[in-house]
Amino acid sequence: MSGSDQDTWSLIQVVLQFASQGSIPPQAVLTLLLSKLLGYLIIAGACYVKVPQILALRKAKSAEGLSASAFELEQIGYSIHSTYGFIMGLPFTAFGEAIIMLLQNTLLICQVYYYSKAPIVRPLGLILLFAGLGFYVTSGALTQQQMMRAYDFNNIIFTAARLPQIVKNFRAKSTGQLSIVTYVFNLGGCVIRIFTSIQEGAGIAMVRGFILGLALNGMLVFQCLYYGNKSPAAPKAGSKTSKIN
Repeated sequence: MSGSDQDTWSLIQVVLQFASQGSIPPQAVLTLLLSKLLGYLIIAGACYVKVPQILALRKAKSAEGLSASAFELEQIGYSIHSTYGFIMGLPFTAFGEAIIMLLQNTLLICQVYYYSKAPIVRPLGLILLFAGLGFYVTSGALTQQQMMRAYDFNNIIFTAARLPQIVKNFRAKSTGQLSIVTYVFNLGGCVIRIFTSIQEGAGIAMVRGFILGLALNGMLVFQCLYYGNKSPAAPKAGSKTSKIN
């Protein structure tokens, strides 16, 4: 049993002890237990959050309307988020979904590369980047102070990851193969994570990140609802379009 699981079980035992005596547990205990349970809920939801997008791509056999650069930046962002949790010694309930999202996003990137016929240099460059980052992290040279600065930078990365997709949707007046279910899950996850990050003492950088994510995912959900399933606007005569962005 992990430390996080033990903490959760200990809190449940405290609540049950108070309940058996016919009294209400302290608010601090109830709040922390709620945070833990919501953390598990987020992790469970993360197992499904990108599945609709993966299935949508597989069914359409097309990456139309999707920005490869957005998924690449998300990959870097999820990697920093996961590493932050490990280096800072946070309980798994405070960051576990980042690991699951990282794995799902890896599959999504592969799909986008495949269906958009991306040049081999693009996935190769991403692999080399992560190999280098992985070596640095496992070497033990990364300090908590550096990790905190990296997470602040991570907020910029996630903004950069969402903006290309938002701009692309606006220009095309369409969300293409974008799955609204995925971004509704992301939106709800951000709301819960703002609460749990405060309760788990995850740091102001993480709280800021989820507030920012709330705004960006909210915009993507709005675009999905506003544009619906409209096809992308036809390019003007003489204009050039690229397969991958």
